[in-house]
Amino acid sequence: MENELLKQILQGINEMKTDISTLKSDVSTLKSDVDTLKVEFKQYKDEYRRDMKKIDLRLNATNERLDSFKFDTDLLIEKNAKLEFRINRLEKNTEV
Repeated sequence: MENELLKQILQGINEMKTDISTLKSDVSTLKSDVDTLKVEFKQYKDEYRRDMKKIDLRLNATNERLDSFKFDTDLLIEKNAKLEFRINRLEKNTEV
């Protein structure tokens, strides 16, 4: 009876060893997967930063062009107003 009990205990210990070995393998696989994910995430983050820098450059260039157009438009509006003022003055002078 004692012998049978010892065999069962030994069998239980061996099963636990197998389970622990499987768990170690699973943990090792998880660590590897996490490391892979870290690398992929870093690459994604770096790519995202590069893309954002490109977008910022394009946006800044577009804003500069828009500012230039606004300056040109404001200048043309001012010139047009001066011309209209001169035309009105000339029309008044010719009426007399």
